[in-house]
Amino acid sequence: MTPDQAAFLAKKKEKAAIRRAKPEDKGELGLTSLMDIVSIIVVYLLKSYASDPVIISPTAGQKIPLSTADSSMQEGIPIFVTQRGITFGDKKVVAMTAEGDIEDSAVTNHLIGPLYDAMAEEVDKAKTLGENIGKPWEGRAILVGDQDLKFSVLVDVMYTAGRAEFSQYSFCIIRKG
Repeated sequence: MTPDQAAFLAKKKEKAAIRRAKPEDKGELGLTSLMDIVSIIVVYLLKSYASDPVIISPTAGQKIPLSTADSSMQEGIPIFVTQRGITFGDKKVVAMTAEGDIEDSAVTNHLIGPLYDAMAEEVDKAKTLGENIGKPWEGRAILVGDQDLKFSVLVDVMYTAGRAEFSQYSFCIIRKG
């Protein structure tokens, strides 16, 4: 062993002896940063779990049907059909009669004219937007109907939506249980 190596080992032993003579430090865990991480994860999970891509606000007096269906609703353009009228977007496009039928002047061979015009305009906007962002338009409509709605009215609305290039339908329901 060379004198330099011996001096190095002696110095190392001296430092180890000094360290052994000191009282041992207690190790403490910093909980602040751990709590920050846990809080961020919990908030993220709650936000992603609780967020629904579709938010439907029924019109006043509308009774959404109850069902035991367990599939979730997919994103789409809502069409509100009540006993008083049909609303598309933010405006009422068709009024209903006292018996709950669509006014005769608005329907021709199951095609609801004012509703078709509003939907065709929305389809053009959605397709243009889809082309600009590179996402294809899916043509999905959400039918938000009243539980007392006549089937013939629902057929006319679905036919009109189909003519306006909506090929997929979801029915808004309230899940039982």
